[in-house]
Amino acid sequence: MKRTVIYLFVLAALFMISSNSQAQSYFTYDGKDFSVLLTCNTDNTQVIKVEFSENGKWVRFDILDYNSLENVEGGGFAYTVKDGAGKKFLVDYYRTQDYIKVYNLDTNDEWTLYRR
Repeated sequence: MKRTVIYLFVLAALFMISSNSQAQSYFTYDGKDFSVLLTCNTDNTQVIKVEFSENGKWVRFDILDYNSLENVEGGGFAYTVKDGAGKKFLVDYYRTQDYIKVYNLDTNDEWTLYRR
């Protein structure tokens, strides 16, 4: 009986730990040419990782800068990111429409991606 109580206690503790470990939210935005995966913190107030799809794999981009756009009509945010080759992109999120625009800051190309 004592052993059963200990097992139940351990099981309950593991369940509590696993339910609290959901610390990140993932949002995928798809376009014709590529997709973007945004990983946010627990309360979705900050993007902590930006990844672009390339040949069926996710490639992490370095976050260089962040701008809150909550004071602008529609709200949102903009992140400047850099790929491994040094190319810079702006990821601009439009909260009320729930899509992102990606701008290549070197070539001025622009893509609109919609949430999956």
